[in-house]
Amino acid sequence: MSRPYRIPSFTGAFRENLDALISTLIIGDKRPAGKKIGFELERILLYADGSPVPFSGERGISALLHEMARTRPEQQLDFIDGSLLGLAYPVETSSETVDVTVSLEPSAQMEISTGPAHSVRALYETVLRFDEEVRRALATLGIDAHLVALGCNPSVRSPLDLELIPKKRYTFMDAYLSGRGRFAQDMMRCTASTQVSLDYESECDAERIYRMATLLGPMFAFLFDNAPIFRGQPAFGMARSRIWRHVDVDRCGIVPGALKGLSFEDYILWVSSVKPVIFTDEQKVTTSTDDLYTRDIMSKRLLSRNELLHLLSTVYPNVRLKGFVELREMDSLPPRLAAACTSFTGALFYDRELESKLVDRLRARLPEGFDEIDENDAVVARVHLEEQGWGASVYGVPVGEMADALLAIAKENVAGHAGCLDASSTSPIDAAVPVVCDTGAARDFDLEGLHMLERLWGARRLPRDCDRSELQDLMGTEDVWFDAARFA
Repeated sequence: MSRPYRIPSFTGAFRENLDALISTLIIGDKRPAGKKIGFELERILLYADGSPVPFSGERGISALLHEMARTRPEQQLDFIDGSLLGLAYPVETSSETVDVTVSLEPSAQMEISTGPAHSVRALYETVLRFDEEVRRALATLGIDAHLVALGCNPSVRSPLDLELIPKKRYTFMDAYLSGRGRFAQDMMRCTASTQVSLDYESECDAERIYRMATLLGPMFAFLFDNAPIFRGQPAFGMARSRIWRHVDVDRCGIVPGALKGLSFEDYILWVSSVKPVIFTDEQKVTTSTDDLYTRDIMSKRLLSRNELLHLLSTVYPNVRLKGFVELREMDSLPPRLAAACTSFTGALFYDRELESKLVDRLRARLPEGFDEIDENDAVVARVHLEEQGWGASVYGVPVGEMADALLAIAKENVAGHAGCLDASSTSPIDAAVPVVCDTGAARDFDLEGLHMLERLWGARRLPRDCDRSELQDLMGTEDVWFDAARFA
């Protein structure tokens, strides 16, 4: 039987933990010159015959991680529940040092988290360096396998064909979520994403970015749809988006109030209303929380910073706050396209005037702007995009017109760093925010990425529509191993 809903008492440990979590978000405030950008890229490792590489065994991902650890003795190793499940190390790029964290998703999807950094170009160089290290380690082990960037694993007909890695967190989450949504097991075992992390200047700026990211989330899920196969069959549009809509309504989707102005306290109170399912303490011991809500855990005792950060990671909304704004809508993409996606995202959301610029361009379609659009409208927009593709309208605007307007704003911002000057200073350095800046090679790299997206979307195509040769032609010399035709 479910526990009755209890309004938390805003005293004692709960109040102190609430304030500590809010402080964690406040600490994320950055002046414009201090802003950076980051992205995470999850990919699926497949053998040459197209079958998935498991975690365990002599030819598995566990062996790969151990080989990578052997060649980099200076890196930090992340042992969880007795197994090596992650690595962390710095990478020297042509312009700056970038921190890298390598981790595994529930069925050993490999994730590289890069940054934050001052330029997308540096992040991309970091991913290329990582990919080369993976190739060398695979060759040393005699494993003929490739990292594949797709929103959904193309090689399996049932998610239960894939094993979970030996991490208690995923065992508990799998058991709980399987009873909450019909595609929860697909989400955990089969999906892979590109996620972009943005700094903010203040709580007000975080609210602005969060609102616009929620409002435009359906567009980002559509424009970066890269899941042509689902359960071994050609997929309907936006397969990964559909999967996430059927995972857990309590911890996924749109956070209530996101389109009306979501304060840090609003967000933390929403987190406190969710059942975390699992809790990892300061000693990295993970236990099931059964039917407890996050507010119950926050009320028991004062929690450490790591324990509080863990609670922030137990929710999966479309847009997440973690001391930065994390956009989670995009499918896994080949590295050059993932970088282009990051340039596009930064160029838009680091512009304080994004909403007004977009409304000005779409005035004929949006005479009232976005002010009256609510959460239900955003859900409807997503469903229309899933069902109608390029024939859909988003908030009354044909999706092609919306995409063209967003690209035009992004290109203008990269070329002229518009909308990002710190109002309190006229110093040029305060205008030098990531992506939207005039820094030679880094700026040219961003523009090159935006032109890639323009060619793709101008032909009214998505990443999922392109075969191997088309993607290679679009991105230049970057190799793409996957071709959907072999799995369809």
